[in-house]
Amino acid sequence: MTAHVEQAESRAESAGRPRTARWAGLLGLGLTGAVVSVIPVVGAQSWLEGSGVPFGLLGAAVVVLLGLLVGVPPMLLAFRGVQRTWGTDMKPLLGRVLLADALVMLLLVRLLPFHWGVLSCLVYCLPALCVAWASIVRSRTAVLAAVVGLFAVYAVAVPVRGLQQHVAAEQWLRSHAVPSRTLAQVVTLPGMTQEPYTWDGRRLTALFDFPAGPMDAWMGAEVVTPGTTDPCGPLLEADGDTTRSVSPPCVHEAPGLWFRGTPQDAVGYVLQRDGVTITLTGGVWAQGDESDSAYAARRRTALREVILAAHTATDADLWARMGSTPTSLLARLLL
Repeated sequence: MTAHVEQAESRAESAGRPRTARWAGLLGLGLTGAVVSVIPVVGAQSWLEGSGVPFGLLGAAVVVLLGLLVGVPPMLLAFRGVQRTWGTDMKPLLGRVLLADALVMLLLVRLLPFHWGVLSCLVYCLPALCVAWASIVRSRTAVLAAVVGLFAVYAVAVPVRGLQQHVAAEQWLRSHAVPSRTLAQVVTLPGMTQEPYTWDGRRLTALFDFPAGPMDAWMGAEVVTPGTTDPCGPLLEADGDTTRSVSPPCVHEAPGLWFRGTPQDAVGYVLQRDGVTITLTGGVWAQGDESDSAYAARRRTALREVILAAHTATDADLWARMGSTPTSLLARLLL
């Protein structure tokens, strides 16, 4: 009786080992596909955005090609593991599997930007695992299951992105001791890029960059303070690579709105709304053959429109404008 039990246990163990090895081979191929897709996906992303590669779209195309070539040796090793455990020769499928991994990863990165958190890493491994499953089994059922799996990954990508943005925004507000999200007012100056918000315990500041030769220059400034401060007091003005305090004339234009400047020089605006005071200075608008006073009037109108369009930052706005993500335990898990 004991010998019979031992034989049964031995057969179960021998059957379990190949099954474990086969799933290990599938997992290895999926993870390898996810990793080797990184370089071509970065190149393709830069290609689609038209930026991010110093030497332009040709450089992006070169990165895509080199990434696919670099991915060949690791994929061959993963294919050998599949052949040993599944008995399937996948070398003829090398190019198609590599390209499929890059394409499904590229679509995912368009929906869900990658971050080094646990959740991002798990989600980013799933598309390549679906491709690996369909490539190894190659049955109609396996391909259908892989397609359904891919659609499921893409379906959860947008909700996951929303969750990550909310967690990052709340973590940032807490870690910087910003007392209220209302202080994070989104101001958009045309043709300029906002730098990350900075909070000094009294006010939230954002400087705006404008391309000036080989480098960017500070050409705009937004300052938000809690409560109602003196709208005619000194203003923060960006000046190339530094900032300065200025005190231009003050004109009360409308309830809660003050113009700062003169008919010949529109410096900025001050807006008091929703329990905060927003000051805006700078901005860059092209000047044609018009006179200085006509140009100042046009700047004044544009600055008024910009500050009146200010709104409290959403999770997505903070994600794009707050700088580096906090490295709390929750952020490491969910971002």
